[in-house]
Amino acid sequence: MIELTKQFLRIDKHYNYEDELLIHLIDTAQEYLKNDTGQEFDEKINIHKQVVLLLVTSWYENRNTAIAQELDRTLTSMLLQAGLITNV
Repeated sequence: MIELTKQFLRIDKHYNYEDELLIHLIDTAQEYLKNDTGQEFDEKINIHKQVVLLLVTSWYENRNTAIAQELDRTLTSMLLQAGLITNV
């Protein structure tokens, strides 16, 4: 998931100085998905991957922002949909 996340964030795959941070954000986003939907993250489910990518992007790009922002409508909708998906 780290490689896909770097692609999504347009980070050079050879730049590894923030890999620990990215892995932490990915793990946290996967936990967030589970806590919000009750489902374990499944890399085969595209909506799960997209939710994680959007969460990581938001947290990565706004990590210096002091004010917490609400999730946008798209991400909120995707989390709701992910919670309705049955195991594949």
